[in-house]
Amino acid sequence: MKNHTPTKRILVGLLALLLLPVWICGASASDDSLIDEEELNQWMDSYIREHSLDGDYQRFSVGFCYTATGEFWYYDADQWMYSASLYKVPVSMLMAEKEAAGELSQESVVLGMPLQYWESTALTASNNDSGHAMVDYLGGTYLGKCSDMTIRFTDLPEDYFIDDFYQSSYYTARYMTQVMKTLYDGGEEKFPHVIEYLLPAQPDGYLNLSLKGRFELAQKYGAYQEPNGNNNNHIAAIVYTPTPIIVTVMTRNVGGYQDRIAEVGAYLADYSLSLDAKAKEREEARIAQEAAAASTPEMTEAPTQTKPAENQTGTEKQAAQAESTQMPEPAQGEKTGGASWLLPAVLGLAGLTALILILLAVSAQKRRRRAARRAREAIRARAREQEKKAGEKATAGQNGYRPRH
Repeated sequence: MKNHTPTKRILVGLLALLLLPVWICGASASDDSLIDEEELNQWMDSYIREHSLDGDYQRFSVGFCYTATGEFWYYDADQWMYSASLYKVPVSMLMAEKEAAGELSQESVVLGMPLQYWESTALTASNNDSGHAMVDYLGGTYLGKCSDMTIRFTDLPEDYFIDDFYQSSYYTARYMTQVMKTLYDGGEEKFPHVIEYLLPAQPDGYLNLSLKGRFELAQKYGAYQEPNGNNNNHIAAIVYTPTPIIVTVMTRNVGGYQDRIAEVGAYLADYSLSLDAKAKEREEARIAQEAAAASTPEMTEAPTQTKPAENQTGTEKQAAQAESTQMPEPAQGEKTGGASWLLPAVLGLAGLTALILILLAVSAQKRRRRAARRAREAIRARAREQEKKAGEKATAGQNGYRPRH
């Protein structure tokens, strides 16, 4: 089998050069992230241990979104739990879309009551009959709660969802966080009155235990004990910090769940303030950099004085004619910016690196060839020596004696 190692090395080197710009862009994109996932994970790990929330039958899932950048952070957020009353948010969003499209209004009578009644009582007071009425109107089932209609409120693939999502209204913190982000982005224009009815909900409970008086919030809780004994308690909220955030906390069999939810919500609200400060620092640095670049004067040649044509000597006239035939100065639109050297430099470096890799590979191949040639010569020499000894033994046998060693 032929040895293709030099070729492989060349290809690997060239591939690395081709991927260099992608790596640079990727590193830049990563550097632009404001959320420090490792920091948040470490805090949550410590919090879970401190409050003994890692029992066999316990679940504590968190979803967080910093709306200024659209960044998400999740902690154990793919645990499927019974949604309880959280389903009333996406179902109300489906109804609100019909209102935004002109099909319904707050005064429209739906199953014997105005839409305003169903939505407000379902979202503000978490009335179960109101939630079920909207599900019936939309053609959903009592257990499924129109779940299949709400996937489009997320960017999750269909294979993410399990049968219990469709058949029994089981949610995850990842799903609910993305639903709330869609609600926030759509606002009153796409989902009229939904946030309005969530703002007064649970004024003294859940996230309001820690955030009331600090930040306004639109929250929806869910609480339900399943027949098997699992106790589900959740919250999904838009918290109106200076830069609004989305907070979802879903729990199962957690004692003191409201306090735990409120503490995590308070931490994430404070964390968002640190993200605001970090974003401000980056923006100020960007503005300063742009100002510095704008204030850097362009290098221009000092104008040269020329003699009138009638006063020029023959040599000076020839020089003037030669100067007039030079290439014209590029138009303003053709001038490059201060970083015009970057692309040629990168390409030049890439070409130089490729050349070095090729030379190294060729040199290594020559060394291997010389070593192989020397090995073949040594093998042939040993073969000749063995043939010679065999001939001597044969001769010695015929003459009746053996050579001394």
